[in-house]
Amino acid sequence: MTRTRNRATELEYPIFATSTCIDWLPLLTPNDAKQILVDVIVNFQKRKQFKIFAYVIMHNHFHIIYSSSNPAKDIGSMKSFSSRQIIQYYHNINAKDILRRMQNACPDYRKDRIYKFWQEGYHPKQIINMEIFQQKVNYIHLNPVRKGYVDLPEKWKWSSANPDGLIEIDPVEY
Repeated sequence: MTRTRNRATELEYPIFATSTCIDWLPLLTPNDAKQILVDVIVNFQKRKQFKIFAYVIMHNHFHIIYSSSNPAKDIGSMKSFSSRQIIQYYHNINAKDILRRMQNACPDYRKDRIYKFWQEGYHPKQIINMEIFQQKVNYIHLNPVRKGYVDLPEKWKWSSANPDGLIEIDPVEY
């Protein structure tokens, strides 16, 4: 996999980003794994200048609309923290087959780790106006409906469409 070529350079605009589990494996299927990702996002939101405008966590990827003073570094750190914790979760439940697949996905040149959880990159797209913002929010919120997980976006617990959302949503300004 190659690193993300798109760069989000205008910090005043929110960023639509996608991160995918290695080989599109459904590594976020267990609710415990999704909750780990939620907890990491909330932690980043509280500790950094990290604003969340919309999100959805699926079984094998997540979408997020966010802003940050250092978008690439912050999303990279967020992915790093979440992957370590989710890998530990899979160790704790003794998921040997999943751990073996994550180990096989880790490139030999990576001497600092033995598992790979996320694919490289995060595919950033800057959202320069409210029309595009609403289009991306709709895309995010309809993702679980398109996959057949729920019949209405509001029913997916792991989305900002859910009125009892797990992550506080920041107001967007244009």
